[in-house]
Amino acid sequence: MLYPGLIIDKTYQVCNEIGSGGMGVVYLAFHLRLNKYVVLKRLKNAEADFSSLRNEVDVLKSLRHSLLPQVYDFIEFDRDLYAVIDYIEGYDLKYYIDNHIEVSESQLIKWLSQLCQVLEYMHRHNPRVLHLDIKPANIIIQTNGDICLIDFGISMLGNGRLRGLSYEYSSPEQNYNASLLKQGCTDGLIELDERTDIYSLGATFYELITGVKPSCLVQMEPVEQQYAQIAVSQPLAKIIDKAVSYQRENRYSDASEMLRAIENMFKLSDKYKLYLLAQIASSVLACLLIILGAVLIYDGTVENIRISFERDYSAYIAALQSNDNNTAIFRAKELINSSDYRSLIDADLSAEIYHSMGDCYFDEGDYLNASTCYEKAISALEGEEKADIYYRDYALSLIEQEHTAEARTVLSKLTAAYPNSPSSTLVAAQLAFQDKDYSEAESQATQALSASTGSEHRYSALMLLGDIASQRGDDETAVKNYTSAKEEKQTARIFRKLGTAHLKLGAKDHSANHYREALFAFRALNENFTATENDVFNLAQCYMLSGVPNGAETALETLKSYVSEHSDSCRSYIMLAIAADSVGDKNAGEYCRKAHTLYLGLSDEEREKIDHESLSHIKTLYSKYFGEEW
Repeated sequence: MLYPGLIIDKTYQVCNEIGSGGMGVVYLAFHLRLNKYVVLKRLKNAEADFSSLRNEVDVLKSLRHSLLPQVYDFIEFDRDLYAVIDYIEGYDLKYYIDNHIEVSESQLIKWLSQLCQVLEYMHRHNPRVLHLDIKPANIIIQTNGDICLIDFGISMLGNGRLRGLSYEYSSPEQNYNASLLKQGCTDGLIELDERTDIYSLGATFYELITGVKPSCLVQMEPVEQQYAQIAVSQPLAKIIDKAVSYQRENRYSDASEMLRAIENMFKLSDKYKLYLLAQIASSVLACLLIILGAVLIYDGTVENIRISFERDYSAYIAALQSNDNNTAIFRAKELINSSDYRSLIDADLSAEIYHSMGDCYFDEGDYLNASTCYEKAISALEGEEKADIYYRDYALSLIEQEHTAEARTVLSKLTAAYPNSPSSTLVAAQLAFQDKDYSEAESQATQALSASTGSEHRYSALMLLGDIASQRGDDETAVKNYTSAKEEKQTARIFRKLGTAHLKLGAKDHSANHYREALFAFRALNENFTATENDVFNLAQCYMLSGVPNGAETALETLKSYVSEHSDSCRSYIMLAIAADSVGDKNAGEYCRKAHTLYLGLSDEEREKIDHESLSHIKTLYSKYFGEEW
């Protein structure tokens, strides 16, 4: 880490840290030769490939545009790499949004046009440069009123391998790639192109105009249907709507096309369209023959759409059945957002798709997106008989977010519509559990279990009974209930809970049997679902403690594979160092040093998250390898 007053390369005097994010820490510095302020941006993961980063920054140095910050240099200091970039004075668009600063439509059009000009320049550069992180915080309104597009932290050459992600503003294809890379998959990545930046630009202005956070989950509501914080004309609203189309083939193909649309905005107005209709009215008779032929073509088009839908729907079902949550979500969103398929998806099917998406998110622990999908499943059946399970899962996802008041409102609706449903009992049980009234929660869950014949209800009741037992410290009973729940339905959550419960029992009685059972659970989780960092750590720990042949070596290889693909966290390298040391791996010392370097960069709050036992172990290893205190 850099500190105020430090002079690097006899050129850059550090002033202070001015920000940090997914790609690294940013410092304000003074260029002693040019007598001006610059930004030093530390590039994370720099140790992985210095030469690649050098090549990418060299490309950025070749960019010359009045609305882009100049990238001056690329320096190495204390084993870290820094890009030296122009310091731009002004306020970012996030400041405008957060402080509800009113701007005129003419200002919006000016800024949007300038950003299109910048993207046009970047996209036509040789080699092409994609920004890939356009968002309000990366658009500065300079003191002269012009914009400046900053922070190329994840852009570089834009090859689809994401180094960071701004969820609300990232395109659907970026988020899909991120989900694959999180699983360690490189096959099936979507090649990103100019339309990815178009989406993020549209999403930024969508929020600026409407005040509504954008979402790549589904097609966003048209600008004109939102309560606009800034009144804009119909043509501008249509431009933004097109830019944020969920399916990228419906967006502008590039920044040049979007810029032309802005310059010809009046042609998108209803008045202009009426004028065009008047001009072509005299040609109607001639068009009738064309229309007649089009009818014949239409029949064939409809059949092609039906075949395409059946293919895509089958792919979605296959992803669900194989527990591939991220692919299932992506496939479901493709179905829901396709304009071609709207006539083929009725209310029941729409609700079913949204509900399954919610289940996928819930299983991944993404309760916010889960609740959004469950709510949409209920809305899809508005005015018709609603499935009680939709209400149940919506309420449970709200409880997981600690929105208990909203969950109680949903429970009231559920009870009124389905007074004798086990769903009501299950939600009441979960609310009691949330309130730490474990006796009431157990009573309600047991009642729901005895009244249920369906596996969905039985799974939820048994999961809750396992959670209650776990909270009471009765891990034996927790294991029994989780095992029964697994027999009803196999999910990432149940394998995670079952493995954790066995680990607790193993720690209590030092039984290799419990560690082996935990190993089976976490291995099933890692092989069949999307594993988290903790899941991988637990799997490695199980290999080392279970007594299976070559367990320690397998643990080390598991951690190596995970760290190389996913993680540059301190905890990862602590675990890697411990595992390497246990088998005498020659890289143990290097992992130990890396863990120490990362630890020094953590905040006090982040350090608190590292468990005491692991921290104590790594401190001992550091002393062993380097003869000095951690």
